[in-house]
Amino acid sequence: MVVRNGTLESDTLQGSNQADTLRGQAGEDLLIGLGGNDLLQGGLDKDTLFGGDGTDRLFGDDGEDELYGEDGNDSLNGGLDKDTLFGGDGADSLRGDAGEDELYGEEGNDTLNGGQALSDDKDFLDGGAGNDYLFGGFEDTVLGGEDADTLIGSSSDDLLYGDDTEGLIEGGNDILLGGGGNDTLYGGGGDDSLNGEAGSSTLYGEGGNDTLQGGTEGDYLEGGEGVDRILGAGGNDTLYGDGEDSLGGNDVLDGGAGDDFLDGGAGTDRIIGGSGNDTLTGGEEDGVVDTLIGGAGTDIFALSFVDFEPGDPVPQGDRINDFQDGVDFFEVDLPFGDLSLTRVTIDGQISTRISVTETREVLANVINVRPTLITEADFIA
Repeated sequence: MVVRNGTLESDTLQGSNQADTLRGQAGEDLLIGLGGNDLLQGGLDKDTLFGGDGTDRLFGDDGEDELYGEDGNDSLNGGLDKDTLFGGDGADSLRGDAGEDELYGEEGNDTLNGGQALSDDKDFLDGGAGNDYLFGGFEDTVLGGEDADTLIGSSSDDLLYGDDTEGLIEGGNDILLGGGGNDTLYGGGGDDSLNGEAGSSTLYGEGGNDTLQGGTEGDYLEGGEGVDRILGAGGNDTLYGDGEDSLGGNDVLDGGAGDDFLDGGAGTDRIIGGSGNDTLTGGEEDGVVDTLIGGAGTDIFALSFVDFEPGDPVPQGDRINDFQDGVDFFEVDLPFGDLSLTRVTIDGQISTRISVTETREVLANVINVRPTLITEADFIA
């Protein structure tokens, strides 16, 4: 076992293969633990610490320090000022504390904490490989990296990425929790769970079969590729089943409370407005049949057209399950005189088929509502 203390100058302190204690004190010091379960303390000024093999504890203390855990299950604490921490191999624990720090978990199942959530220091956390836990502080940027990670924001405005900023095609199944504040969450690849929690948050599921949930305020939720479940909860939310450039999935959208806008996008979607005065549309002009359920409140069912050529199958339109005559409205970009209302029977119920007279394109099937109940007053431009 070696105990070495530095001076007021810039020192190089090296341990052994035993459990060593190295203290840098003042000056820009270099501390090298080598083997064993070591304790390294940088002291004042800008220090560089290498844990080496074993289960090491590294403390940067004052100054802009660099800490390298290397092999073993290490504990790294940046201390004051702007520090950079690298976990290395093993299941490491990294804490930035004060200052705008950068934390890299690298290999292993790591725990990263930016620290000082109530300060104005903006940290950068990257879990790397392994199933990591990452805790953001004040307006931190948090990247889960590879594998299945858990990312937890703070009470401020955080930026959370389940995978990396380029969006992995095959990412881990991550959990992202925004915390308080107006957060932005990106699930990346994999089947992810995103929850904006408090504040007005923006959630992107991206690849995989994701679950997105807003909070009590007005959130923006976009499922992306895959079969997604998108829940608005409270507030006036905007829900999209798919992004503009993504492949469509068979999504479920539920606005919950509030006056919401819901757009299923591509795929066969189930769209539920919930309570409040909502606007629902099947979205992408792909010719598949979406199911729209307005719920309580005065809802608008926005009907879309399909770009089809002569000889193509005639689009069958979306299914509207709970149109309330005198309460809800249809929105369509055509004069009422260009539409046909036809009586049909669907699932044993007398219903109304709304179609374009000239092209015979079906815009919607209104379940359990007779054509005689639908008039021009039910349509808005």
